[in-house]
Amino acid sequence: MSTGKAWVAFGLSAVALALATPVAAKSLEMEGRAAAAATVTRGQARFTVLTSGLIRMEWSPTARFVDTPSQVFIDREQPVPRFTTTVENGRLVIRTDALELSYTLDSGRFTATNLSVRSRTLKPAFSWSPGTAATGNLHGTARTLDRYSGDRQIDNGTRLDLGQGLISRDGWHVVDDSSSFVFDGDRQAPWVQKRACGDCQDLYFFGYGHDYTAALGDYAKVAGRQPMPPRFAFGYWWSRYWNYSDRELRDLVGDLDRTGFPLDVLVIDMDWHRTDDLSWDPRYVVKDEVGEGVGWTGYSWNRSLFPDPKRFLSWLEQRKVKATLNLHPASGIPPREETYAAFAKAMGVTDGKAVPFEGADRRFVDNWFKLTLDPLTAQGVDFWWLDWQQWPDSKLMPGLSNTWWLNHLFYTRMQQADANRALIYHRWGGLGNHRYQIGFSGDAVITWDSLAYQPYFTATASNVLYGYWSHDIGGHMFADGLAPEQRKIDPELYVRWMQFGAFSPILRTHSAKDGNLRKEPWRFSPEVLSTLRDTVALRYQLAPYIYTASRQAYDTGVSILRPLYYAWPDQAQAYAERGQYMFGDDMLLAPVTKAGKDGVTQTSIWLPPGQWYDSNRGEILSGDRAIVRDYLLNEIPLFVRAGAVIPMNPPSMQNLQQVDGSKLVLRVLPGGTARTRLYEDAGDSEGYRGDAYSFTPITSARDTGQAQLTVHPREGRYPGMAAARQITIEFPAATLPTRVTVNGATYSRSDGPSEGSWHYDGSALTARIVVPAIAADAPLTVQVAFAPNTRIEGLTYRMKRTAAAVAWLKDHWPAPEPLPDDVSLAGQFGQLVDYDPERLTTLIAEFDQRSTRLVPLVQASRASPEVKAEFARRIAMIRAER
Repeated sequence: MSTGKAWVAFGLSAVALALATPVAAKSLEMEGRAAAAATVTRGQARFTVLTSGLIRMEWSPTARFVDTPSQVFIDREQPVPRFTTTVENGRLVIRTDALELSYTLDSGRFTATNLSVRSRTLKPAFSWSPGTAATGNLHGTARTLDRYSGDRQIDNGTRLDLGQGLISRDGWHVVDDSSSFVFDGDRQAPWVQKRACGDCQDLYFFGYGHDYTAALGDYAKVAGRQPMPPRFAFGYWWSRYWNYSDRELRDLVGDLDRTGFPLDVLVIDMDWHRTDDLSWDPRYVVKDEVGEGVGWTGYSWNRSLFPDPKRFLSWLEQRKVKATLNLHPASGIPPREETYAAFAKAMGVTDGKAVPFEGADRRFVDNWFKLTLDPLTAQGVDFWWLDWQQWPDSKLMPGLSNTWWLNHLFYTRMQQADANRALIYHRWGGLGNHRYQIGFSGDAVITWDSLAYQPYFTATASNVLYGYWSHDIGGHMFADGLAPEQRKIDPELYVRWMQFGAFSPILRTHSAKDGNLRKEPWRFSPEVLSTLRDTVALRYQLAPYIYTASRQAYDTGVSILRPLYYAWPDQAQAYAERGQYMFGDDMLLAPVTKAGKDGVTQTSIWLPPGQWYDSNRGEILSGDRAIVRDYLLNEIPLFVRAGAVIPMNPPSMQNLQQVDGSKLVLRVLPGGTARTRLYEDAGDSEGYRGDAYSFTPITSARDTGQAQLTVHPREGRYPGMAAARQITIEFPAATLPTRVTVNGATYSRSDGPSEGSWHYDGSALTARIVVPAIAADAPLTVQVAFAPNTRIEGLTYRMKRTAAAVAWLKDHWPAPEPLPDDVSLAGQFGQLVDYDPERLTTLIAEFDQRSTRLVPLVQASRASPEVKAEFARRIAMIRAER
């Protein structure tokens, strides 16, 4: 989604604008052969013009070229772009609108002397030949964060290598696909095989200048799109490495519900199966006959923990909670497994020994799914947590990454076997793995450094289209060497990590098997519990915005969480701010990633060019500058494009599987115009790849005096979509409306939310209009006039900070002395407005007057000098912000 101005600010290419004009997706089959008109063959060299900015360059000593899909590039059948081919002074010259390629005819392998590509129209200009150093690459991602504190490995201090991404400040990037495996011709179940030519060259040149989104879009065309996860995946995932029992997990789910926490996914770690003889202590590790530690691999339920697995999984299904189980498959199928007899027979093993694991053995894989995994799926396992941590490559096909190949197998098997949308949860296996979401980043150390690094780590992954990292929110394990009294969760660090999680692709808590690592929200103080609950609730409210951004990632290759330089490639600060990112088109985040002092953390933020709405302070700020703001524990540095319209769920949403499109909240921010679209589909089917989805166009304009919002008729269809929907429109940081019309009918004010009326929420300084359900294929136009001459900028901040200061003062006030009247009333400003919104202007003036008297009134009281000083400090902070 984006405001109209945002399209300009982003400089989005025609590729990224695909969201505005979606086309039906291709079938799931891979097509390796490019159109004949796109290829230019001269002797031992072949060039394929895939897009204006992407050229494939092949050299083969036998002039035999590869037309089958590779691990990375699966779809070369693209519309033929405009280009010309000439021979000039013995050189083949291919010119597209963006690039010029030159190759000396009959000169052999590609070298720096016979092949070059230069920019024609792209900025910055560049010229490349084989061997040209890439100095400006902005990196990709890594397989795991296991035992990393920030980007440093705690065992040896090495820095994490994020590898090469597709995006470079040089304006170009080359993917060498010469040694990747290719797929055979089986369209139903494609299998990898080695290339026939080990001496061939197969290079893909991406030229884009600073139009980074064009490169991402080109890559998505030929390497496959980022598939959308099911809608439930954007909810709250509970995960903990613990030997939970059936009873304990039922209690956990119930306790989350009772304390007001929604839940969509329950992750059950490896103790779901037998883990006998498993040990972390190397003195007690028992190796099995294939050399792996006993206890890691398992497929037979631990019946002491789960006496009746099918009934337990059925109970989760009734509660609309999805279940995923952890797998470590390296030990194959040993005799202790319940399926061993049938599996050994199918594999022809008669000696009673373990059937060793080999993912590149089609017979093993077919029997593995048919006899071992599919029966568990039939019991109610919704998807798999594929946690491969053993030897890197296949033993049968050296060089084939086990991680990459297992991810492909599990994802594509789910596509073939289930009408539901495919989903796995796994580790990064290299280029091409973006086609198999979701990523598990591994066991990060619980430190502020780890939290500070994860926004950058997640953002750079979008440079290889790996847009769905799932982190162990809160960290996985304590740092080594901590004293016993230090092995406890820091509530402040956990809250800040959860706030980042709420604005990251996947929100999943997790931790090591450690009795001191308890992240159940009710174990924290009431303040922390309330903040955690509000954080998760905000995530659920924002689900329509996030889901629409997920569709954009599928259509364009631009991930949900993305670096600032996609939008502002010519701004040096966009590259320097590693802790900031865009979340969708309209939200700028700068998560708090350091410890605060006295309950407050000061953060420096770079606002890109444009106008930005400060969601904490309720005011519009001009960008292209750095600002410094302080944040309480329950505040998140969130800035939204001025004028944006944010589609949201009602605040009562408890499960994303229950979303049916019948209720919608549209939050219209002040300060500009917007043009966006809401994306919807059935939530858990593969139909989104074809034409089973809908978009609802939305336009708006809002300034200080008036606002107009138009929800245009819904476009498209999908199974189960609601014929009508009830829409609530919110105008935050608004003065009192003087007139509200909905499709020409005048609405009157009510004292609270009521269909067919509007009300003013004094606690949020928000005008809220509740429109009764109307047909989704009918237009809705809302017009609002706001009361003039009422200054409201920054009032949200002043009222909530004053209320927080008064609440703190009450906790430290000397009994039985009564609190001064003006102090009590200043802390209730929002409630006073709620009771009498018609007096908003007068109440603001009274609040401002009371604010000047707060410190003198407390100074005159019998409060201790320390309390007086701290209260004065808190009030001074509010005034400084003004």
